[in-house]
Amino acid sequence: MSKLKKKDGHDLKSKWFLIIGTTTLLISAGCQNNDEAKPEENTEMIQVEDGEDNLVSLKDSSLYGELQNKQIEHVHGMGYPGNRNELMIATHNGPIIYFEDFWYEGKENKNDYMGFNAVSDGFYSSGHPGEGSDLPNPLGLIKSTDRGKTLEELGFQGESDFHYLSVGYESHAIYAVNQQKNSEMDIGVYFSEDAAKWEEIQLNGIPNQLSGIATHPIDSNVLAITSPTGLYLSSNKGSSFDRVSDEISVSSVSLRPNQLIYSKGNNKLVIQNLSNGDEKELPMPKDEIKTIDYIAVNPQNEEEIVFHTASESIYITTNLGSEWKQLVKNGEIVE
Repeated sequence: MSKLKKKDGHDLKSKWFLIIGTTTLLISAGCQNNDEAKPEENTEMIQVEDGEDNLVSLKDSSLYGELQNKQIEHVHGMGYPGNRNELMIATHNGPIIYFEDFWYEGKENKNDYMGFNAVSDGFYSSGHPGEGSDLPNPLGLIKSTDRGKTLEELGFQGESDFHYLSVGYESHAIYAVNQQKNSEMDIGVYFSEDAAKWEEIQLNGIPNQLSGIATHPIDSNVLAITSPTGLYLSSNKGSSFDRVSDEISVSSVSLRPNQLIYSKGNNKLVIQNLSNGDEKELPMPKDEIKTIDYIAVNPQNEEEIVFHTASESIYITTNLGSEWKQLVKNGEIVE
């Protein structure tokens, strides 16, 4: 079972549309959990001289083993937690990791992580406990720095499932879309620098229909909104927005320190310079690409970009699109 750690000073407490004021947010469907037996291995925390936690290799992990059924479906986010070059994919059957051309899956703690966000020392998420778990349902807001072996409670356990959640990779500042009133929040969009104190924010100057929310990895004032009518960017925590794309559907975005990468027309990738607005459209795979719903960039190599599509396919490039490798096709790992 996952080990839960309660954060000091914090009380424990849809399919498609969510109304927040006059704004409609598209919501992904809820999930169910499955469990499978996996090979055995050995994970523990090792203390290094600077005091930071350093995980053993995946090959020596007791929590992860070789992916058995070669299927990756019902993805709810992906990224590179902890600056380890490990691509973690959050699914409703638990996390899956792709590293050095090998696939790993959790043998336990197979939680359904919704609103998954990779950060510099691990990941933040919400969602639901896996089958047989004694964790509260919903999970509320949690954080892990050890690939999900232990979970830190940051609040709203048993109260809230944040489908729309964005956390700065380096800043760890949090934007949470709250769908249902809980002990601290009404329905709306909330911001916190530390997951301890929350303030409600207003998203001004955006279209009525939105599809996603993302924040800058370092500057917590910078917030991006995707929508059927374009990409909107705020530099003042949502007080005002400017459309920074053509008037075209944008289904996903990822922000880097000096640029953003977004899905133009839902099936093309564009890199935009945040300083001057210059854009470059990346070469794409020759396959027909369905709607891109998640984009992840490796902080250790910004030429390494991964995207996931609505058809349950995953592609990766390590050279800004000059070459693409299909990792998953229609939910099946490509051998």
